[in-house]
Amino acid sequence: MAKDWAKLGGDRGKPVKTSTLGRAIKLGGLATRISGSFLKKQIQRIGSEANEFETIADAAKDNVRQMVEVMGEMKGAAMKIGQLLSTDPDIVDSGFAERLATLQRNAPPMDYVTLSTQFEDAIGLPISEVFSYFNPEPIGSASIGQVHRATLHDGQDVAVKVQYPGIAQSIDSDMNHLGRMLRLGRVFMSKERADAFVEEARQTIMAESDYRQEAANLTQFSTLFAHWEDVRIPKPVMEYCRKTVLVMEFIDGTPFDDAVLAIEDVDERNAVCTRFIEIFVHMVHDINLLHADPHPGNFFLDEQRNIVLLDFGCIRAMDVELADGLLRMLRCLWNDDMDTLVQYYRDFKFGREGMEFPDNQVMREYHQIILHPMIHKGPVNFGTFDLHGPVREFLAKNGSLLKMVPPAELLLYFRVLAGLKGMMTRTGGEVNIRALAEQVCERRGI
Repeated sequence: MAKDWAKLGGDRGKPVKTSTLGRAIKLGGLATRISGSFLKKQIQRIGSEANEFETIADAAKDNVRQMVEVMGEMKGAAMKIGQLLSTDPDIVDSGFAERLATLQRNAPPMDYVTLSTQFEDAIGLPISEVFSYFNPEPIGSASIGQVHRATLHDGQDVAVKVQYPGIAQSIDSDMNHLGRMLRLGRVFMSKERADAFVEEARQTIMAESDYRQEAANLTQFSTLFAHWEDVRIPKPVMEYCRKTVLVMEFIDGTPFDDAVLAIEDVDERNAVCTRFIEIFVHMVHDINLLHADPHPGNFFLDEQRNIVLLDFGCIRAMDVELADGLLRMLRCLWNDDMDTLVQYYRDFKFGREGMEFPDNQVMREYHQIILHPMIHKGPVNFGTFDLHGPVREFLAKNGSLLKMVPPAELLLYFRVLAGLKGMMTRTGGEVNIRALAEQVCERRGI
């Protein structure tokens, strides 16, 4: 029966490289190619007015196709880095982000032989003994595993996530090579930010690599959001959940950004976007648990326009004092109290100990740019909100701001904010972020 399913699906997948040496050669070759392209562009621009940053950017764009191909083939850390880079159009060039975004939904799946072996090794039963139907064509291919639709013998429709082989064993080696690639001449970002990205991806993949924990997270969040009638979270089928296999309730829907863009009524579209942001405000400040992987493939709208939350592999607890402190920092901005704001930055250990922060006027202007949606009174249209250009121009004149590196405890939080901002940018949502912030401040007594 399993062979029939594989033939029906056409088996378009590829084997996943699992050997440390094979992965090192592949990723090392990609880094070398990008470095070579940078040198070539630099030579071509000798005598011109173009600066080094533009040379690097052009070299990276020349290699984006191969980067996407290699990251998708490698899975694991490589693919996670690509997904993280693509979630916020303000981090990298928009055209670059669009190509990397294919890693969120269209990454090449593993072949059926590998898939069935992974499943049967984990469960101890052939696929045909667990399911009356199993679609060999994946409905999603992510960085850690791929998802298939199936039906249990009792008739329940389920989604089956099967982990790629060798992911956990390859993390450290992959990270070393990816860190080198990202740091090459600051292809994407500063060394500090590249290092933060690599460490964040490492932590994320480690958290996601045990599907038994994700099953527990699904159960916990289903309970926490039970009273939210317009939010749906799939329930796991614990009988068939293992470290590398997760079986859960199947919920049909359309990817969030596509579904929102298809809503013709502007007010209704904005209401859905507002509700989506409310969910994350609730997570951070009310229950202090954060869904820390906000890329578009993890969120859907069903036919009734309920918001479907998927992929709970990476959940981070938020310290209550830290979460409340972030709200107090917003209060400082609303009250134009820069001295107290800077003290919070020191207390939360932004930058190096004892460093001198920019003067109040620079801090004021910088936050007006980067936190405009949280400061502005009234709705902000994220489709027209340009952050990349103004930030780049401001940092070029005020480089000391780059030293305000966030503490490790906040890296994922800021990554989530960037991912949410990216989703709102793609949907063109208009949301009154300040009103939501003021409401949660009132709930928290801040």
